[in-house]
Amino acid sequence: MKIYLVGFMGAGKSTVGRLLSKELNLSFVDLDHVIEQQSDKKISDIFKEDGEIAFRKIEADSLRNSDAEIIATGGGILYMEETGRWMRNEGTIIYLHAPFEELYARIQGDTSRPVAARPYEELKNLYEKRDREYRSVSHHQVSVSDCSPQETVSEMISLLR
Repeated sequence: MKIYLVGFMGAGKSTVGRLLSKELNLSFVDLDHVIEQQSDKKISDIFKEDGEIAFRKIEADSLRNSDAEIIATGGGILYMEETGRWMRNEGTIIYLHAPFEELYARIQGDTSRPVAARPYEELKNLYEKRDREYRSVSHHQVSVSDCSPQETVSEMISLLR
């Protein structure tokens, strides 16, 4: 069983993924950390030096080659449509969602997220676009608004059974 966690930056994919992994006794990886380890570069440096398209190709390759059972993806994982189709065929996609304002408050000023440095309106438009993409490809949608990571995990486990 493969479980892919998708959602906008700040949704808590990594935090929830680690907890879910412990609860279900399944292996977990944060795809961004895998990419940084394999490339020996920070995500922000890959964006600066090689561009977003090159990063998305690395991301898709890392995803396909991962042996982990639970994978926290980057917020832009669906940039390439074929990646979403592949994930949907290979496992279960869970969309962790919250209102834009809540996520924006979580990521504002986070220099480790290259996309978060974009202007507010641009980020809001990106959120709306990605929200539609996440909803269209996901098997399940779980709100992470006003609840603890553990509450989110409990809801996910209920959906997966």
